[in-house]
Order: sequence, then structure tokens, then C-alpha cells
Amino acid sequence: MSGRAQRRRAWLALSRSQMLALVLCAGLTALGVRAFTLALRGGAERGEAAASVSAMTRADIVDRNGLVLATLAPTYALTARPAEIWGVGETAGALITALPRLQRPDLERRLVSARKQVYLLRGMTPAERDRVFSLGLAGISFVEEARRFYPQANLAAHVLGSAGVDLIGQSGMERGFDASLRAPGVDKLETSIDLRMQYALEVELAGAVARAGALGGAGVLLDGQTGEVLALASNPSFDANRPPGPSSDLRKNRAVSERYEMGSTMKPFTIAMALDLGVASPDEYFNVVPPYFVSGVEIREAHPLSGPVDLRAILSKSSNIGAAQLALRVGAARQHKYFALLGLEEACAIELPGSAQPNLGPDDQALTVAIRGYGHAMSMSLVALAGAYTAFVNAGEVVSPTLRLHVPGDGIVKHRAFSAQSANIVLDYMRSTVLSGTGQKAKLAHIAIAGKTGTAEKFEAGGYDHARMLSSFAAIFPAEAPRYVLLLALDEPRPVDGGATGGVVAAPSAARVVTRIAPFLGLGLGGSGLGNAGESARTAGGVEL
Repeated sequence: MSGRAQRRRAWLALSRSQMLALVLCAGLTALGVRAFTLALRGGAERGEAAASVSAMTRADIVDRNGLVLATLAPTYALTARPAEIWGVGETAGALITALPRLQRPDLERRLVSARKQVYLLRGMTPAERDRVFSLGLAGISFVEEARRFYPQANLAAHVLGSAGVDLIGQSGMERGFDASLRAPGVDKLETSIDLRMQYALEVELAGAVARAGALGGAGVLLDGQTGEVLALASNPSFDANRPPGPSSDLRKNRAVSERYEMGSTMKPFTIAMALDLGVASPDEYFNVVPPYFVSGVEIREAHPLSGPVDLRAILSKSSNIGAAQLALRVGAARQHKYFALLGLEEACAIELPGSAQPNLGPDDQALTVAIRGYGHAMSMSLVALAGAYTAFVNAGEVVSPTLRLHVPGDGIVKHRAFSAQSANIVLDYMRSTVLSGTGQKAKLAHIAIAGKTGTAEKFEAGGYDHARMLSSFAAIFPAEAPRYVLLLALDEPRPVDGGATGGVVAAPSAARVVTRIAPFLGLGLGGSGLGNAGESARTAGGVEL
């Protein structure tokens, strides 16, 4: 072979080697670029997921003893990249088999979307995620998220409220404290609620509603010295993890967002007003024998009294006529002044959305003023009324209800509604109400309760309906060293043991609540009150029920 032919063959061999090397190099480069692209895309997806997880943060809500009321639970969102779906019908069918709650028409519409990525389902559990993952469907992926979880289920559901899939508060404390719960660096929100007392209140309230066949009920328990809400209940309730629709009656917080005419639970304030203004005195006697008319309208008595009676009897025997006479002596302008001081002319400032604005009736004519004296012609929330009752805990000073945990050293804002003398006299009369008056079913052997019954007929167009009422009982205890306020009400109870009044259906249930929570408050056990009880629960690390 000539030298020229050898050189040509060598050149061709080299060219083939170079071409192969170039092809291999190009292939490797393409693979590298593809890997780099996938890495970038995967990193971006991981970054999106991480951003989603980091953005989906929200502090826990705990009770005053550190027990968890609301926390975050890991969940997954099911997503799809429509351009990568191999078969819409087959993919939709497989997904519905794994997740029956998916709806086929909506699912198929999303799977053919022109968008790069679509959400198919949110709030998936780890088990649901595993079922879908095992299908190996092209174009289907997951984003790690979190959802709000309420380990106590029904307990304190109305107080807690809910947060949406975006972890923005929608109702209850979740909405009222939303900014604090989403604040950077905050891992928990300590509240004034005590789960043990919340449980006791809810159980006894539910029992009272059932026994009386009532439409529902509500209860509020306050530390009257600090304004802290230790328990707040609305019945019927629901599982906070599965809240009913916005229009459902179950969502009503009967203690905060509903307004009621409170009836005779308003009489202590009327008497305190009269004493404070000096228009009545403890040694004065009043003629409360029917009939008694104001502006041509008869003021009726549920249990008419015979003969002149003093202020103690007007309250303990719950005389409408006596309260009307005192209210007229007070007058419209001064009545409004005291209602404002008691916090009854504005919505209660508790940290919950939907706090009801009170309604003080259409005018200030003599009849309106008179019947306000015994709790009609005006309506308010139970939590607002409970706040007003702190005047009898604090020797005439009022503190607003709050769900914030009071820390020693924090200032407590109080303002004076009545003189200490007037408030203490009325507190003594309220003790007589339990010992010998309309509230005797709230009497306990081991704890002195002062209180007032209330039975308010409901107003409808044309007048009051004698068959429909709100029956309630307001308690202050221990009476000899007042600290706590308990208000319990039943909506439209049926007669129990011959009656449906507050003294019959609400007072005994209030006494049962006090009996159940007394050990937690250190009452009758040699303890010094809530501080020791709270420390005991914190040490035990669980809920004592």
C-alpha cells in the first residue's frame, strides 16, 4: 500500500474517532444540561415547597396550664402538571379510587388546564399521600403543607374558632389573635382558658340543656379580679376539626355574638344605682303589692309579694314592681350613665370577632326606664353581663373580660361604677337570694355563693311571649371573699320540676359547675386560689377532669 493510501486510511480512522468522541461529548453535554435543568427545576420545586412550609407557620394556642388547644399538623396538597399527564380519564379514575372525595368533573377539568401546575386537593393526610404516590402517575406530585389541628375536638370549639387552609384565622381566637399567632418567632399563645374548668362548664351546661329540653345555652366563668375568662361555653357545640358551614346555627357563639334580654339578673345593678345616688336606702320600705302601672301599662309579678318590703326582699324575692320603682327614681339619663360605666352600652371588648352590640331599646320614656330596671327593653351578650358583674367582686370597680393570660406584674385596668359601700350591700343581698330567695337551688354547704336568678320572656312583634324565655343565673363566689363570676343561661327551656325559671333550671347547674371546679381554684382545700391550682396542673402535665 502506498504511503498516500496509508495516510488517507489513518485520517479516516482519526476522523471516525473524533466524530465518535464529538458525538459522545455532545451526548454527555446534553445529559449534563438536562441534569442541570432538572436539578434547577427540582431545586425550585423544593424551594417552593420549603417556602410553602415556612410560610405556613402559626403559633400553638395553649391554655393557662400549657395544654395544647390548637397546633399544626403536617398535610399534603395534591398537584398536577397537565402537560405531563398521559391519560386524563385513566389518571382521574385512579385518583378517585385512591381519594373518593375527589369529584370527577372538576378533577378532569383541572387535569386539562392550560396552567403549568394546578392544585387538585389540599389537606391530604400522610396516608392519603402514600396511596396516591404508590400509583406512580405521571404528572402528579405533592406539596408539603400544614393544617390547623384541635386535639380537644369539641372542647372550647366556639372559643377557638378556626383557621383556613392558608392558616389565616377565620373565627374565634384564631381570628381575634391572628396577628399574634402569625408573628415571627412566636411559637405559642398562652390564653386565660383553663381546660379543666372549660370541661366542667361544658358538661354541666350540656346536661342542663338536655334536662330542660332547651334550644341551647351558654356559660361564662371569669376571674373577676383580673377579667380573665377561665371558661366560655356555647351549646350545642361541634368538633373544631370539622366546623359546620358559616350559616349553621352550630356556629353561633351564644355567649358572645348573641343578644338577650337578661331579665332579673339586671336587678342588682338597679338597686346599686339607687343606693349610689341616695334615692333609696337599706332601711326604706316599698309598697310592691299589685297592681302597679307605669304609663298605663301594668308591671306584672311572677310571685307577687304582700305588704311593704325592703331592698333586700326586692332583690332576693325578685320583685319587678320594686325594681321598676327604683329605676324611675334613677331616671333615664343616670341609668344610661351607669350602663356605660358597666360596659353595657358598647360591645364587649373581648378578643373574639362578632361581639354583640347591646340594644337599649327605642326610647327613654318612663315605661322603658321602668322595665329596664328589671332587665327588659334592653339586650346584651352574656359575656358583657358577666363583665358588669365584676363590680360586685371588686367593691364597685369593673374589669373587662379578656382571653389573655394575666401575668403577675401586668397592670389591670379597672374603673369605678359604684361606690364600694353600694356594691358590698348589693353583694350581701345577693347572698340572701341564694340562702332564702329565688336562688336557693344554688346553695352549697361548702362554698358560699351569692347570686341572682333571671327569667326573661322573649319579645316578638306585638309583645312578650310568656311561653318562650331565657332562664339564667349569675353567681359570685366565694361570697365572703368574692373573686369569681359565673353566668349560665338556657335558651327556651321547658319546665323541669314544675318550672322553667332561672332559679329552677339554671341555678342548680351553676352550683354543680362551682362544685366541680372548686378543687382547681383551691377553694375549700386550704389553697390560695387559682395560682396554686394552675401550678398543680402544670406539674401534673395533664387535664384533671
